[in-house]
Amino acid sequence: MTRPRRLRPARWGVRGRSAAAAALLVLAVVAVAGAVLLEVLGRTAVNAAHEEAVERRAEILRELGVPPGLLAGEAGAVAVRTDAEPGELLLRLGRPGVVVQLLDPGGEVVAASPAAALGLDLDVPALDPGQSHDSADTGRAGLLRTTDFTYVAESMYIDGVPRTLVVAVPMSLQQDVLRTVALFLLVGGPVLALLGAGLLWWLVGRSLAPVRRITDQVRRIGTARLGERVDVPPTRDEVAALARTMNGMLERLEASDRAQRRFVADASHELRSPLATLTTTVEVAAADPTGASWTELAPVLRSHAQRMGRLVEDLLVLARADDAGLDLRVADTDLDDVVGEELARVRPVTRHELRARVEPVRVRGDGARLQQVLRNLLSNAERHAVSRIVVALRADGQEAVVTVDNDGPPVAPADRERVFDRFVRLDDSRARDTGGSGLGLAISRAIVAAHGGTATAGQTPEGECRFEVRLPLAGPGERSGAQLRA
Repeated sequence: MTRPRRLRPARWGVRGRSAAAAALLVLAVVAVAGAVLLEVLGRTAVNAAHEEAVERRAEILRELGVPPGLLAGEAGAVAVRTDAEPGELLLRLGRPGVVVQLLDPGGEVVAASPAAALGLDLDVPALDPGQSHDSADTGRAGLLRTTDFTYVAESMYIDGVPRTLVVAVPMSLQQDVLRTVALFLLVGGPVLALLGAGLLWWLVGRSLAPVRRITDQVRRIGTARLGERVDVPPTRDEVAALARTMNGMLERLEASDRAQRRFVADASHELRSPLATLTTTVEVAAADPTGASWTELAPVLRSHAQRMGRLVEDLLVLARADDAGLDLRVADTDLDDVVGEELARVRPVTRHELRARVEPVRVRGDGARLQQVLRNLLSNAERHAVSRIVVALRADGQEAVVTVDNDGPPVAPADRERVFDRFVRLDDSRARDTGGSGLGLAISRAIVAAHGGTATAGQTPEGECRFEVRLPLAGPGERSGAQLRA
């Protein structure tokens, strides 16, 4: 048998949990406030009744002729003479709304006013003449613990007979008030809790309405509708901040989607050209029954296979940079050595004049990746230079600055950022075989950014083309190597 699932607060949602918390809070406040209120009301009622009993006792003693200074406990036992029967005496001493009794030494009621109080047992302890008793001293007053009467008792001699005078004030009215208040709290507390929960349910619902609207709008936005945005409420609260954050996320998703689609389209386009050449070449060679074409076409096959291999490697580098960042083997690197090695590689194969001005500079970085940056910049300069390429390395403050200049036309200011985008060729008429894949500068900027530096395009003071790389130095004074000059 499957047990019914218990309704967990975690499944109630913000609105349900807020309403439940409000109900519990109201119940707790009503319970504590009610307990304090009943205690205060009970003590106040007992004190008021006690004061009335004391006042009525003082009036009766004055009527009996007892001077205030001769009360019990001050001058010993009090003795008064009245020459009246106890019933007559109590009839004369009675007060409206007050019970007056005369007790014998055994605690029996011998007279009372009103007469109906003859059978009333107030549980007065036995007192000797000269003693007194106050019911307030028993400590029974408090929350719903008020007795039916509050009284004061005074023992004295009346006409030579020991008697105890009891003056009591009934507490029935106060008890009814306390019971009414307790009943109101008992019934009104849950009602107030429900009202509070309902009010908070409504308020939270109104507060969360923009959140639900944002949720619905985001749910309707798919990959084909990334251009849509959620409504930002006019309030300057957390909901408006959430809407602005969602719009920012959608903008980033849209930009990422556009870049991914463009990247896939460009990559497929770039791979299609060498793949088509390879396919055509293989078909031509296979159609030659003599097999001689394989020897002639082998360089073409090798060239396009290498081009595809380089393109795939470049795509993998950019994919890693987009995903989790490049895996750099960072160490103290003499950047002048890196530049020198790359210049030594390029010098024998370049068709242009190659000049270099290199100062000893040390950085923290991956030497192989930095050499790849320089290789891409030199390859770009080789394609655009007219007759001269100039490479310079120097320290500028806390940065190492590498510049690769060529005497070709500079990149137009409007294209100096776009030239670092992927698959961008500013000269569309250039052949793909000689113009590269359009990924070298994008890879260079990604590598430089991973090192905490910048790569920019500009022009020399003479108006020639310049590409500049800035990298943070390894530390003050950390330079090594000898200056290299062509």
